[in-house]
Amino acid sequence: MFKVGLIEDDLMIRELIIDKMSRKYEEDSLEIKVIEFSGITINQIIDYIFEEKLDAVVVDHNLNGSIARVDYDGTDIALALEQMLYFYPIFILTSYDVDAEKSDYSDVNKIYKKDKYIEDETGEFVDNINTKIINQIKHYKNRLNLYEVELLELSRVEQARKLSNAEKDQLLLIDHLLETSVCGRHVTPLNLKRKDQELELIMKLAKSFMQNTESDS
Repeated sequence: MFKVGLIEDDLMIRELIIDKMSRKYEEDSLEIKVIEFSGITINQIIDYIFEEKLDAVVVDHNLNGSIARVDYDGTDIALALEQMLYFYPIFILTSYDVDAEKSDYSDVNKIYKKDKYIEDETGEFVDNINTKIINQIKHYKNRLNLYEVELLELSRVEQARKLSNAEKDQLLLIDHLLETSVCGRHVTPLNLKRKDQELELIMKLAKSFMQNTESDS
């Protein structure tokens, strides 16, 4: 079972979405966890997503016109998550085609008609969307697993020989992505990690120089 966060301010629509999204399938199913956002910032929402270890998020597009009175919408949340971890599964539900057209969210394939979803009587459209969510979650988890394998392999190579600059950059990038997938916003920025790497190299060179100087004297 996969845990999916739902951000929707309309209580009636929220219950309809939960009912549709909780349909049982042979191999997989979705457990829906409502994310309350009234008086909450985007950063606090993101922190909650990682604290609860949610596998994906489904968010209503129109939040800033809701009773919650927030100054952001669903696309803003999607963009914030995408910038942090661009392959994290997040889906936008909208009542209007124009919302999707105006959206800055890069993956328009993850923007779906909310009315069509909650009004689906045959279950065909619901099953299609739910299956897409499940498949995206699996893809996300598989991607993390591949990163873990690559990180382990690079670590083994590092023990056997000196890594090339490209390998060092890849090692830092993978480590950063894996750390972000667990800790969310509370990670060291990648550019600072590269500076730490440069500082470590400088310190090693300085130590080597001092040792050579002492041996010469």
